[in-house]
Amino acid sequence: MQGEIGQLRTWYDLAVTRRGRTTVGVSKLTPEEMGAFIGAFLDNHAPPHPRSDIPIAALFRFAVEDLKAYYCEALAAQPGQSAVDSTTLADWFWRDTTAGRVLFAVQEVCKQNEVPGMQVVASSLLIPRARSAESPFAKA
Repeated sequence: MQGEIGQLRTWYDLAVTRRGRTTVGVSKLTPEEMGAFIGAFLDNHAPPHPRSDIPIAALFRFAVEDLKAYYCEALAAQPGQSAVDSTTLADWFWRDTTAGRVLFAVQEVCKQNEVPGMQVVASSLLIPRARSAESPFAKA
């Protein structure tokens, strides 16, 4: 996922320049830090907590939301994508990106995580219900 985040950096930076703002930032992590933090949950252990002012489950949720916003803003800055709609953005993110696949995998792992709040985040706040059936882990 880190490579993909890096590939999108130029597009994201262009989006911020064009719009003069971003929706990324609630986690207070850089995109690279977001990817590393989220990915670290794949081993079912809490990674080092980079912020002491909020619970780790809340930071996890904020990092996921920031990461999705980063990807969507980067895509919207690319040629031919200026009027891209939310369905197209969601389809691209959940079906075509490494980040989407990582989030599906992290969801499965975090459903069993013992960190307070992680099971709630993983079960109900990580993947939109409309996308749950697309998970490679969904039961047929």
